[in-house]
Amino acid sequence: MRACFFAIVVVAAFAAGQTGCETGGFGARTASGSVPPLNASAASAAGLSPQQVSDGASLYNTKCARCHKFYDPADYEEKEWNTWMRKMAKKSKLEPDQIESLSRYLGAFRTRTTQEKTAP
Repeated sequence: MRACFFAIVVVAAFAAGQTGCETGGFGARTASGSVPPLNASAASAAGLSPQQVSDGASLYNTKCARCHKFYDPADYEEKEWNTWMRKMAKKSKLEPDQIESLSRYLGAFRTRTTQEKTAP
């Protein structure tokens, strides 16, 4: 009886662990396997130094890419993106300074896409 109970607890714990890194919820948006490079003009337009870009990419790879692929922030309305950022920040247990760093870094992708769309 104890062995059966123990097996059920182990299976339940495993299942709960798997749901912590699900990729659902982003709907039909396209995701890629890795963060695309952030060009210097987009980083500059977002007010990011090369060190801040490096730190943001590292934080993304450590906290976000562990569980899901890259979703382009430009594919979302700002309000919707901010809602997802709050949810994911809580889920990944980001500190306030990490939230700020990651938000600025990912925000540069919105700038990048806007610049690419308006370029002649």
